[in-house]
Amino acid sequence: MATLVTLPETKVHLGITSDSDDAEIMAMVEAVTEPIELIVGSVLPAAYTERYDGGRAALALAHRPVLSVTSVTLPGGATVTAAGYELDADAGVLTRMAGGYRWAWESGRITIAYTAGLAAVPKHVRLAALITVKHMWETQRGGQRDQRFTGNSEESWNPRWGYTLPRRALELLGNQNAGIA
Repeated sequence: MATLVTLPETKVHLGITSDSDDAEIMAMVEAVTEPIELIVGSVLPAAYTERYDGGRAALALAHRPVLSVTSVTLPGGATVTAAGYELDADAGVLTRMAGGYRWAWESGRITIAYTAGLAAVPKHVRLAALITVKHMWETQRGGQRDQRFTGNSEESWNPRWGYTLPRRALELLGNQNAGIA
């Protein structure tokens, strides 16, 4: 499985030299991809096949940015060559073209196969992934006891333990929905 960061760079970030926890660390590395991509969009290249209703000038693909379009199949099975559409890769919008002019897509179900993601994982996304894995690692392991708890109580509290994506990672990812932009 492709990941945002590698196991060796994650271990360096965590300060771990032993191999005994590699499987657990790798599971965390794999787990951070989906929540991060929910915020920033497709990062790791992945293939998608989607169906859309035609009859309009443009089709907005579900995943972006689009790296490439593999095929466009019209109702009835005919395929459209690259000259038959225009792709706005960043927006993930496919516009029907005919003779150099914008045209409406044929009515019916149109099947589009494409690859979305980035050619390389941006540095800020890599760092956000490392911060998130470190946060997951530390909160799973527990930390120092909070000084407010005394006596024989085994309870400890730390406000950062109530979430998976730490604020620092969200700030790197530019999450406008969290109110931290």
